[in-house]
Amino acid sequence: MDRYRKKIDKIDEQIVKLLDERMGLAFELGKLKKEKGWDVFVPEREKKVFEKLETLPKECIRDNEIRELYEHIISISRLHGKRGMR
Repeated sequence: MDRYRKKIDKIDEQIVKLLDERMGLAFELGKLKKEKGWDVFVPEREKKVFEKLETLPKECIRDNEIRELYEHIISISRLHGKRGMR
């Protein structure tokens, strides 16, 4: 059991690092969108993200679970984009 927990801990570290990187990019995009006068929320872009996620290979996680996770990730990304627009 300890071996599995150590693997999960390592994966969690990687996930947090990648999410932090994603939020930094969302912030920078917010700054660019402000310069261009664009809105943070782009429904067509989000639609494409979800479509792309459905095509990725998965063994255990279901598409609806990925969608639920990414709805939260994208919501938080939008907040970071809005911060970049300040």
